[in-house]
Amino acid sequence: MKKIGFHIVLLLILGISVSAVEGDCDVRALKNELIRELRPDYKYDSSNISRFVFESQKQGTEVQIPMFSGESYRLLFNTAGIPTDFEIKIYDKKVGSNNRKLLFSAKGSESDNKHVFIYEPEKPKTMYVDYFLPGIDEKGVTGCIVFLMGYKIG
Repeated sequence: MKKIGFHIVLLLILGISVSAVEGDCDVRALKNELIRELRPDYKYDSSNISRFVFESQKQGTEVQIPMFSGESYRLLFNTAGIPTDFEIKIYDKKVGSNNRKLLFSAKGSESDNKHVFIYEPEKPKTMYVDYFLPGIDEKGVTGCIVFLMGYKIG
């Protein structure tokens, strides 16, 4: 009987912690909004959800995006799940590489009306998306950025 009670408490704690990380980020709705931006010319390829728990110091993360030659791509970002300022930068090489070139940049904040950003690279090749978020003093604040990639052949 004690084992059953322990497992119930463990599941409750797990459920609460997962919902805390989810925060105000309705991934399905944010992703569906981006999928509409693909039509009619592009087909869905892949997506990535970057979740953040904000800290007092600024933070960032990098996501690698592989691409194939011979196709045209549309990269979409939905930042409606970020409750603070943010910056998105796309580079041709990973962090720490020599001669790293900035290909695209977007900045915004929660108060901006614009939360969907679109980039169509001229030449498909592996790219690196960097997300930058400021530090905040408030504890327990979470958010996400939804990335989606579409392609068309030719």
